[in-house]
Amino acid sequence: MLNKILMALLLPTLLIVSGCERSSVPKTQARHTAVATYDADISDDGAYALVASVNHDAGFWDLNANVLLYNWSHSNETDIGIVAVDISPDGTRAVTATEKDMAVWDTSNGKNVGFYSLPESDLRDIAISDRGDNLIMGLGDGRVIHLNLRTGRRLEFLAHGEAINSVDISPNGRYVLSGGNDYRAIFWDSKTGQSLLQRKHNSRVILVALSRDGKRAFSSGIKADAYVWDIVSGNEISKLDLKKRQYVLTSARFSANNQQLLTGAPSRQLVLWDANNGSINKLIRVSSRNQNRPSGAIVYAVGFSPNGDLLSESSAGFGERWSVEVTSDP
Repeated sequence: MLNKILMALLLPTLLIVSGCERSSVPKTQARHTAVATYDADISDDGAYALVASVNHDAGFWDLNANVLLYNWSHSNETDIGIVAVDISPDGTRAVTATEKDMAVWDTSNGKNVGFYSLPESDLRDIAISDRGDNLIMGLGDGRVIHLNLRTGRRLEFLAHGEAINSVDISPNGRYVLSGGNDYRAIFWDSKTGQSLLQRKHNSRVILVALSRDGKRAFSSGIKADAYVWDIVSGNEISKLDLKKRQYVLTSARFSANNQQLLTGAPSRQLVLWDANNGSINKLIRVSSRNQNRPSGAIVYAVGFSPNGDLLSESSAGFGERWSVEVTSDP
């Protein structure tokens, strides 16, 4: 749902700002949606992508072979269709959500393993843990709902009080990172419902992400206030060197060793950062749908391949693979 908001608010500006900029040249490019992409996620191992189309379905892609493995849809789709997707950290499960319901899928065979109704609130973001045991939903009314899909236990985290924009969950499903319009990113325990760490921003927190090993967190506002921080101590590790006063990020992923952070933005920018000092290692401009006339692209998902290539999925409908070289500034 956050992606729809960003699309509506930012795309007109992007057509002006980025329409005349040249794209970088990818190692490979594949069209993953026929018209445009609504939301996307890339698996932690860089092997798969889940891409929601404006045509209402969601495709699960093998990125190494560039093969569509499964095409998923909801029987009770809204006019908008699938608005949020996520792949579990271990890659065994995926979740897709419309405005009214969500579905969990087994990625080994493409079969559905559960349909669930959504609360009567604006869904902003969703995330699922290893094996699909736990799922979290960030809502527009300020709630983060944690569900244990095996036991049926439900917990509502109410500490934010304002709309939630982004959520992430640890692989074991116990710990949650959430960010919202209250200018805070909160790291909390889903077993107790207690806040463990908080980071205050100077603007609405629009994006959060946890490292796979649970040692680092990332949170970003809408006024160039983007931080990497230590989960154990709560100390700031770095602040990204964002030179623009307003710079929205739409996706983020830590490298396996936590030394790098890859981010995507509405301005077609894919940026590789040094997570320890916030400096830029590489800047890429992903492809737009219409190369010969002004058009923008929102980078909805980013990832790392096992051989070190960078991966991106954008609203233009392209899945692209990039080599690591050159450096620039956003």
